[in-house]
This record gives sequence, structure tokens and C-alpha cells, in this order.
Amino acid sequence: MNKPKIINIMPHGPAYDFSPDEKPDVWWEKPDGSWLGFWKREWPDLLGVAVLKQTDQYEWEIWQPDYRADRVYSETLETGVTHRLFPAIDKLFRVGVGTRKGVFSEIVIAHLRKLKTHPIILMLNGTYGVHLPLYNEIIKIFGSTKNFHILFLGHGMFKAPISEMLELHRPLTYLDLVVEHFRLKSHLQHVDVIFEQAESALSEVRKVYSGRIEKFTMGCDFDFWIPVPSTDLKKSIRTRLNIPQEKIVFLASGNFIPRKQFDKLIEVFNNIQERDDFFLIIAGHGNETYTKMLKSLVMPLIEQGKALLHSYVRGEKLRDLYWSSDLYVSVASDEGGPVTVMEAMGCGLPVLSTLVGETTERMEKHSVGKLVSEKNYNEWAAAIENLLSNGLPTPLDIQIARKAYHREHIAKHFIRIYEDLIPVQ
Repeated sequence: MNKPKIINIMPHGPAYDFSPDEKPDVWWEKPDGSWLGFWKREWPDLLGVAVLKQTDQYEWEIWQPDYRADRVYSETLETGVTHRLFPAIDKLFRVGVGTRKGVFSEIVIAHLRKLKTHPIILMLNGTYGVHLPLYNEIIKIFGSTKNFHILFLGHGMFKAPISEMLELHRPLTYLDLVVEHFRLKSHLQHVDVIFEQAESALSEVRKVYSGRIEKFTMGCDFDFWIPVPSTDLKKSIRTRLNIPQEKIVFLASGNFIPRKQFDKLIEVFNNIQERDDFFLIIAGHGNETYTKMLKSLVMPLIEQGKALLHSYVRGEKLRDLYWSSDLYVSVASDEGGPVTVMEAMGCGLPVLSTLVGETTERMEKHSVGKLVSEKNYNEWAAAIENLLSNGLPTPLDIQIARKAYHREHIAKHFIRIYEDLIPVQ
């Protein structure tokens, strides 16, 4: 009998936009000489690695629709995790009584049909849940198939009705909300298990779903994300990156998208630029327009030697950024449970975060870090100035972090669910 196959579908499309100097870990050259790919050490990859380390009873694949792919690109890494990129398009789908575009891939559907006799666990990831047209089609076709089991990982930002999160560019009507509520309820009845990170998201799920609900955390590899081994190493990293040794270094990283509010964070530091005791690192990548705006906003600080705009990095290069810093900043307007925050905590950094998602719950539970409102930018400025003048907040205790949030514990949780759905021999 074939091993059960766990297929983790990541409907990001496109996967990432890379600058010429940031070629990722996994990449394929296209016939025209360009290339596409993605980084290892992303959450689906890391979870797959953790699962396969603990059991050989499953196969683990990551499927990602990508607007730039002209064919199916596939590679199995030394860890046993298989990555596949599939061509994708934008397709209109309904939201309330309106429409919007979302990622869709006929080739993903075709590949799943070929596996219809194979025991499959589909893990659907995404903020917007089943209202991606690809997810709609997958659930419609495979939600009642005996060999296919569907898990939905909402990543902590679930809202019911989901239209509350979408930029519709028009006022929501009562009809929108009613239509969306019942459509979501109808779709989710074909899902076997829903995973959510934040308690607020769990309460939203319960409005439209009566099946099995599991709380999970993204977790972290605390064997890799560790505090900087020595002050000398921290000094040498700062020297290499041209970061002043004497200043308090703030680090913020992630995708350059409006929801992350990097622009607002830079504006806050611009408003206190008369101070000489801070240095700001912004690390990430994103669409060209937003990135260009960030570059323009941060330039006054860069010219004063008070900031660094760094390209997106993973692995040792990202750890070096954590090790060079004194405090990690996460100021998204909405968030699930960002992996970067856990990594920063693993590296011994205190965290300044907005009151969103699992990060808030974790920080309140352990009485660490500093929390500020999502949209109160004056509060951000006051908090940062207070930290600069009166000292940094308490970081998460490393031993507590390892015991509660190590990724091996997260993997065991998922394995228990898999075995409930498809008992292994």
C-alpha cells in the first residue's frame, strides 16, 4: 500500500518576488534564463521536516500555485520534503454579492485527480480560507472523497463572515454578510479539521463550523534560533553590517505589504529622529510599489546613519540580524502568529508587538515584551521613546519557549491528527 501523502497547499501566487541578489534556496531556471523558487526554512517546509524526522509513515509535499510558473517545477530535498510549483491564473469568485480575483490552478486540480486512489491529507493554508477559487474547487471535488481528508489551517486571522477582511472598495451590506456567512458554513462542512492559532480566531470559526477544531502554534526550532553566543560575535556582526555598536537596535522583518505597517513604523522613527540612541533595521521584500515607498520613507534615517533597509533573508543570515539587534518589532494591523516573532524570541530578543493574533496571547501569558494598539501610532512612538529612555522589556524565557513552542511538539500534535484520519499500519 502507498504511504499516505500529506499535501500542504500554499496559495500565495506568486511565491515571492526576488531581487537579483537574493536568489532563494530552492530555484529553477526557466527557458528564457530567468528563474523562480522559494526559501527553505519556511513554515510548511519546517513542519514537514519535523514530521518526517519523527515518522516514516507519511510522504510530505508542498504545492504552491505561482503566476510566473510556465510548467510544473518539482524537487525533493535531502530532508525528504518535495516542493512543487504549479502554473496559476487569477480567477473571479464571489464575495458576498460582489466578486474579486483569487489564485486558481487547473493543473493542481488535475494532479489531485490523478491521486484519487491514494490516501491523501490535504492541508489548505490561507488567511481567506475556502473563498479562494482554488480552495472552492478542491473542496467541491474532493471534500466528499473517501481517500481525501481536508485540513484547513487558518493562520490565526479567521473572520466570519470572511468578507470583513477583504478590500471590496465598497460598503458592506447586510446582504453581503448573510450570503457570506451561509456560503462559508456550507463550504466548511466538507472540511475534516480546522486549525487556528489565536483564541479570537477560534471563536470566529465556531460561528460557522461545528466540526473538529484544533488550536496550534507555528512553533520554532529552538536548536537553531538561539541567543547570540557572545558579545564579541554580536559586535562583529554589527561591524560587518555597519551598525553602530553603541545604539539600541530595533529589527522588523517580513513581507512588504500594507498590513505589516512598515511604513507607519518608519514614520514613527522619523518623528523621533532627533534622538541619537537608536538604529532601525527593516528586512524583507514585496511588491515594487510598496517597496519603493518604504525606501523613500526610510531614506532620511539611512542618510543620518540611523537605519538599514535589508533584503529578505532566511537561515543564518536572518539569525545574524536577530543577533545584531536588541529588540524585535511586529506592528501588523492583523496577524496570526508570525514565525519571525518566535524566532526572535528564541534568539533572546524582547518583542514590541501590536495587539493581534497569537503573539498577543503568548506575550500576555508569559508577561513579556511590550504591547501597543494596532492603529495608535502616537502610542507606538511613546512606547519606543520609553524603551529607549528606561530600558528594554523582558524577553521570553528560553526554557519556557523550548518547552511550550518547540516545533517537535507541534509536529507530534499534527501526527496525532493524521493518525486519527488515516491510521497507519
